[in-house]
Amino acid sequence: MIIDCHGHYTTEPKDLHRFRKEQTEAVKNKSPMPSKASLKMSDDEIRESVEGAQLKLQRERGTDVTIFSPRASGMGHHIGDESVSLEWSQICNDLIARVISLYPNNFIGVCQLPQSPGVPPKNSVGELERCVKMGFVGCNLNPDPSGGYFNAPPLTDKCGYRSTRRWSSSTCRR
Repeated sequence: MIIDCHGHYTTEPKDLHRFRKEQTEAVKNKSPMPSKASLKMSDDEIRESVEGAQLKLQRERGTDVTIFSPRASGMGHHIGDESVSLEWSQICNDLIARVISLYPNNFIGVCQLPQSPGVPPKNSVGELERCVKMGFVGCNLNPDPSGGYFNAPPLTDKCGYRSTRRWSSSTCRR
């Protein structure tokens, strides 16, 4: 068996992009968020989005299965707050789960964590556990959830581990 160990869903149905654009605009304008129920992606749209791209490449390259996750550049951990990040991560992870349910022999799930700048990593555990229950085998851990704005400590900073490790408060003074 030949496994492609790094694949992202880069051909998502168009309505996912419409939803994210509306969500991003709502954050920017401090207006009501779009309803999750407004997001419409049929199984046929998902099949169409995968057949001409990821599955075609699997066949051409001779791979049997792809470890598959949401589009890295679309994770946008820096957009909005923790609740926005959680909703967006759940939507993206549910979409990966739908792809896997349609093509269980071709894809294995890796989830997007609902990270946000300045939010302890432990706050992502609930979504990670939910995805493990859906059969996902890994997660994408962003070492800089600030999106390159560097307005929060990266995960490599000991301050980022306050929630999971015992550091004295003097370790994290800035």
